[in-house]
Amino acid sequence: MSLFRSEMLLYRIGNFCIILLRTVNQKRSFIMKKNGKAKKWQLYAAIGAASVVVLGAGGILLFRQPSQTAVKDEATHLVVAKEGSVASSVLLSGTVTAKNEQYVYFDASKGDLDEILVSVGDKVSEGQALVKYSSSEAQAAYDSASRAVAKADRHINELNQARNEAASAPAPQLPTPAGGEGAAGQTPAPVSGNAVSSIDAQLGDARDARADAAAQLSKAQSQLDATTVLSTLEGTVVEVNHNVSKSPTGASQVVVHVVSNENLQVKGELSEYNLANLSVGQEVTFTSKVYQDKSWTGKISYISDYPKNNGEAASTAAAAAAGNSGSKYPYTIDVTSEIGDLKQGFSVSVEVKNKSKAILVPLTSVVMENDKNYVWVLDEQKKAKKVEVGLGNADADNQEITSGLTNGVKVISNPTSSLEEGKEVKADEATN
Repeated sequence: MSLFRSEMLLYRIGNFCIILLRTVNQKRSFIMKKNGKAKKWQLYAAIGAASVVVLGAGGILLFRQPSQTAVKDEATHLVVAKEGSVASSVLLSGTVTAKNEQYVYFDASKGDLDEILVSVGDKVSEGQALVKYSSSEAQAAYDSASRAVAKADRHINELNQARNEAASAPAPQLPTPAGGEGAAGQTPAPVSGNAVSSIDAQLGDARDARADAAAQLSKAQSQLDATTVLSTLEGTVVEVNHNVSKSPTGASQVVVHVVSNENLQVKGELSEYNLANLSVGQEVTFTSKVYQDKSWTGKISYISDYPKNNGEAASTAAAAAAGNSGSKYPYTIDVTSEIGDLKQGFSVSVEVKNKSKAILVPLTSVVMENDKNYVWVLDEQKKAKKVEVGLGNADADNQEITSGLTNGVKVISNPTSSLEEGKEVKADEATN
């Protein structure tokens, strides 16, 4: 309809211009017949007037045309309110660390540091020797216990041999007692039996002594074994320190540091303001600036119940009141996806996935009037109805509805000012 009106307007403007030009020519002819020559200013004035009329009419057409075409109403779109979760707004930062690692600290009680058997970058297996101490005391204790066990063994062997000889020796012939044959029942026991019993008693004592010596040997062996420190995991040597102090104050010095490449964690600190929104077991995704096109998944495995430094509780409370970040609580995330290119020491950005479920609608469907939030829905008669709703969290696309809507309700995603309560709405099918 608007196109037809535009064409009619152009047609009328064209006719008007033709008439105007004819009038100008007639006027020019009349002047020339009367005066013989037309004055230039008269001619120019007539042409200028015609131009103004044409341009003005064209301008009116141009400015009127958009307004006429814009009267067409935008189609109403419907979506179905569904239960789901919005993307969490909780963002954390952390550092990738090894889940399993071994620190070998200098231990003066084991003796003098004799040799470090690995270098930085070495791949080590479980049970491989890392550090060796030299201890004369441990070696002397082992040697003494070993000799004691050997001595006990020799004594036991001697007693066993003597017992065998005593048991196999013939009984000695004793004189017949006075009284003749009638006193035969009073013959004393053989001497060999008494010898065997005596040797058996000695053997018991020797075996007890040998057991004590073996216990001392086992203890000495453990002390001697402790002078060689073994790797408790399969991994990579990341730190070696040859310049350790032998003084008692040097006990906390790391000699060798081994980390596992298989199991990684993300460790960091979270603000007290995020503490209430996070819990152990929540799934997360994280990315690294090194590989911006890749992401990994994990699960929160630990959140400390105490701030990083309990001694600063009072100061952190004052800082929080002043608008600072407040207390920090250590957390740990276990990596659940393939490690891939992820490396220890990477700084990562962590996004916590929201576990809570709620009714979701597009952000565009929510309107505010007088500090209240509303959503336009379509009832069973396909009529518009404005419903007051409560709002929860939101992300870039969706809004949580905490009250006012139920699952499956048809919602108008693009409400306009033309919507009226109880008015029938022509809309397309649900788009989600």
